[in-house]
Amino acid sequence: MKPASDLLSELGWLPAGRSVACTEIAGAGNMNCVERLTFDDGSSLILKRANPWVEKYPGIPAPVERSVVEAAFYRAVEGTEAGRAMPQLMASGAGTTSMLLADLGSGVDGMTAYAGTAISASDLDAIADWMRALHNLPVAREHAFANHAMRALNAEHIFDFPLAADSRFDCDAIVHGLQGHANRLKADAAFVSSVQGVKAIYLGDAPGVLLHGDLYPGSWLTTPQGLFVIDPEFCWVGPREWDVGVLLAHLKLSRQPEAAAARVLARYGEPLDPALLNRITGIEIMRRVIGVAQLPLPYGLETRAALLEEARQLVIGETA
Repeated sequence: MKPASDLLSELGWLPAGRSVACTEIAGAGNMNCVERLTFDDGSSLILKRANPWVEKYPGIPAPVERSVVEAAFYRAVEGTEAGRAMPQLMASGAGTTSMLLADLGSGVDGMTAYAGTAISASDLDAIADWMRALHNLPVAREHAFANHAMRALNAEHIFDFPLAADSRFDCDAIVHGLQGHANRLKADAAFVSSVQGVKAIYLGDAPGVLLHGDLYPGSWLTTPQGLFVIDPEFCWVGPREWDVGVLLAHLKLSRQPEAAAARVLARYGEPLDPALLNRITGIEIMRRVIGVAQLPLPYGLETRAALLEEARQLVIGETA
């Protein structure tokens, strides 16, 4: 991979009169290589590169055009309430697979929630406010936001891979005994059919709202300046229940109190289809428990099995 200083010079993105003093990895990125570039005057920027693979799983190919889609998202929210809670896009360009973003500085991502940290009321409110602002944004239906290649990649790992009968993914390697629970879900025709129904919605191009697409605790940072949402490379135009359902799933996965979900829904305040919301919530729980995109969940078999049963009930409509 080309050194950051060489890339910036080649693209004309090197700030005038400055040179890169040092680079470091900025956070544990899943999809992209994310580096903090510190310049000789002490200022810093974030360089985000989209390689033709998933950064965390180099064996999984990924579309490099996700960088163009993400840049379009930042441009769409610039100057809006949603944009003020995101890092500023400093440079991007057609034909590039990189972008420069403002450095948010010291911050902690939401991943600590899985270790038992409660998500604060102020953070829950900020996330709900950001979702409402984004979803109510009048955005032209740009071709970029179709994001078909990224949706195809994501659909395989959300809907197909966890329930594939011939999957080589060994759930017992996560927690012994989990494979049996996974196999029972795979054999549940009603569950599989409902999951495939949501997949059709996910891959479709019906009218909707602009979505972040992957609003889980790794997609926000809490800083001294407040909460910021990051990494919208999975963005698309679809039902608002998608972002809300994914978020609710992670409140359950991180064992936040029930009041947290109620607070988010009340603060968000927009009408939602309860059945679709439940299905999306259940599918996200399922794929995070028995799919490739594992989380640092400190749970044994009993809790994981209970999460899968809750996911089943949500998806097939056995619970409100």
